[in-house]
Amino acid sequence: MEGFECKICSKKFEAEESLNQHISASHKSTEKKTDKKKIKKYLIIIGLMLAITIFGYTFYIRGQAPGQYDDFAKCLTEKGAIIYGNDFCQYTNQQLNSFGNSKKYLEYVKCIDNEKLCNDKSVEITPTWEINNETYSGIQIFETLSRLTGCEI
Repeated sequence: MEGFECKICSKKFEAEESLNQHISASHKSTEKKTDKKKIKKYLIIIGLMLAITIFGYTFYIRGQAPGQYDDFAKCLTEKGAIIYGNDFCQYTNQQLNSFGNSKKYLEYVKCIDNEKLCNDKSVEITPTWEINNETYSGIQIFETLSRLTGCEI
């Protein structure tokens, strides 16, 4: 027997019209519920993607903003000030983070990558600043760096 089969419940019908009547009578509410669930699912996914995009963009913009100490950090570099440290050292990170977004203008030497140079400069504690061929170990406050280099904060 050639016929028509309901894809939802597998019932068989001889005429297409009978199948259509069956679907509209028996499964119309199921189709609507399925459609609503799909729409809700897509809206949730779109909402999450939008939230992630906004969150990421906010951090990107914040990272691109000019730093409060850009001029000070540039001046330190121009005067030959070098900070020796390591990314895994909390004190080096504390010193660098005190410059905020301006830290990108500092002359920063990672001792883990430049072991010979750090040994030649007698860097035993990180961070260590080198200013005018003198070394200053530990975290330095901006006033000290300003006094040693002549750079205005």
